[in-house]
Amino acid sequence: MSTAPTSPDWTDTSALLGWDGLLAVVREAVQHGLERLSLYGPIAGLALLIAALYGLAYLTLRWLTLQLTERFIADLTRRAIWQHFLLLFLRLTVWMLGIISVLAITPGVNSYAGPVLRVYLLLLMLTVGWSAIRFFLNREASHWDLDGSLTLLVSNVLRGLWLLLGAYLIFAQFGINLVPILGGLGVAGLAVGFAAQDILANLISGITLLLDRPFRIGDWIRTKDHEGQVCGLTLRTTRIRTRDNEYVSIPNKELAGAVVTNLTQGGALRLNVGVRVGYQTDIEVARAALLRVMHTHPKVMGQEHPPQVLVRELDESSLELIMRFWVCEEDVATYPVTTMQLREGAKAALQAAGIAPPFPQLQVHLGQADLEQAERSG
Repeated sequence: MSTAPTSPDWTDTSALLGWDGLLAVVREAVQHGLERLSLYGPIAGLALLIAALYGLAYLTLRWLTLQLTERFIADLTRRAIWQHFLLLFLRLTVWMLGIISVLAITPGVNSYAGPVLRVYLLLLMLTVGWSAIRFFLNREASHWDLDGSLTLLVSNVLRGLWLLLGAYLIFAQFGINLVPILGGLGVAGLAVGFAAQDILANLISGITLLLDRPFRIGDWIRTKDHEGQVCGLTLRTTRIRTRDNEYVSIPNKELAGAVVTNLTQGGALRLNVGVRVGYQTDIEVARAALLRVMHTHPKVMGQEHPPQVLVRELDESSLELIMRFWVCEEDVATYPVTTMQLREGAKAALQAAGIAPPFPQLQVHLGQADLEQAERSG
């Protein structure tokens, strides 16, 4: 037999608005929190105390390490290297000892103290191993005079492989096998590769540029659309700095398939500045005036590569002379300004020598019939 539902008490505002249920939930949450606090509060307080003690110990040992290295190592470079490795070792040691101490006093996770200790030892071994690899790589790069970009590529590849090895060993300490995960990532990588063909093309072109080495970092290069100094070469783009201090990133795919002119790889650079004079000009007088302009310019090389003035072309109404000169590798960056200054100096020198600039000329020859027709029309 069912009972009739009771009608709500319309005078009980708290029940009608749901405040009673809300207060009951809050009281239950507070009670649960107090129980957790009574259970883990002392452990948390002790953990904070341990962290403070280890932090104080780290600061003390750090100060002592810096003082000892400054006292016993006079060479600044060696001192910086020793301080880097000692502080890294000290930081890892203090962190791991603090984590192991906290895990040891925490119920439920104290079994992880052993794996954490093994992870600490692995990190030390990986750090020392990577330092040895970097030292060997830098020594061999200096011995074989490898390009900085190629050295950077090899360093990045080795760092990635080293990190993968470290991650695999560290996860293995906690019973996690990364091989199936890496296999799944490989399958996903194939799908991503088909969707990112341009990125892969730039990647392959970047490796080709690094191995072929048509230019190095610091060289001045000229392409179809850009001219500037190479500032960096990554696996995706080549970065150059123009003379206007603009940084341009060129995709490696475009650069690998383009004609690239290296302006500084061969050392000094030869330049030509064209000057036009009239047919009535004495070439030797013009040559002497232009040579004086080049000899007096500070950026024009005069010993190993003496400047020259040559006749390049005979036009319809003028002679084209060229001022041929060389600039050293350090002055390639400012050679456009040098050519502008030489043009200005050439104009002043020719004007001082009484040589006027040529103007377009057209000679018209009229026959006898044309003269008679002109007289009749006149």
